[in-house]
Amino acid sequence: MWLPILAEHLKFHRNGIDPNIKQDCIFQNLDYSARQIEYLYSIIIPTGTTLSDISRDPSKTVLPQALAVSDIKKFMYLGIKSCEILSIIPSILADHMRRETDRFIGLIGGPKSTRKELGIPGGDKNVLGVPRMLLAELPDKEKFTAVVEEIMFFSHINEEHSHHIAMTAKPEMQEKFTRKAKEFEKDFRENLAKAKTVEERGKGLTKLVEDTFKLMKEFKSFGLLLQKGSQSCTLPGEQTNAWPLMDDHILREGNYFVELLQMAMRK
Repeated sequence: MWLPILAEHLKFHRNGIDPNIKQDCIFQNLDYSARQIEYLYSIIIPTGTTLSDISRDPSKTVLPQALAVSDIKKFMYLGIKSCEILSIIPSILADHMRRETDRFIGLIGGPKSTRKELGIPGGDKNVLGVPRMLLAELPDKEKFTAVVEEIMFFSHINEEHSHHIAMTAKPEMQEKFTRKAKEFEKDFRENLAKAKTVEERGKGLTKLVEDTFKLMKEFKSFGLLLQKGSQSCTLPGEQTNAWPLMDDHILREGNYFVELLQMAMRK
């Protein structure tokens, strides 16, 4: 799941940079790195290796590759933010992709990011970073923290996904999608705040998981509508101003989070 996501991040960066000759080497490096991750994925998939397998015995191949991707994304984020790299990818989206990569690194036995580094409340406290398949094995206290962290992280991620959808819908023709995306943006922001409150009080996790699950199901339905509409050119204005792969990308991340929530609800 996550290796294709990382490769697509690199492709989004590759396709987003201004095609001036000075940036040609950046384009080539992004393309090469994406192909490397895709090749790695093609090797791992036939073996049936899961994220929890890798986390128990960190791969000598996966972790270095993921760390290299993280470095590239940090380079892109800083370059875009300082305007040293010209790109249609906004810096907030570049940082979004960097955060997802660093979370993945923590899940496969690499360095754990701080909550601040992943964009969630908690300052310099390191996240637990537990693969979803291993949540059931955790003691109750650790499971509580791990699930709350995931809800905070993905609430923030989906808040940004919603913002991206709103910004890339075509003006006037797709106004209803813009409005709906902004509603989801607000809902996910509020859900993150609820998760913070649950952590502070040390109770209310079951309801938080249930409410988050319901919100995600609604967001997935919305995302599926966009995905199918973009790929079939049946939206008003045919497509949005985002790559159709981006809609699919967001949907797959949503599916992952929904499955994580289902695992969290298991006794």
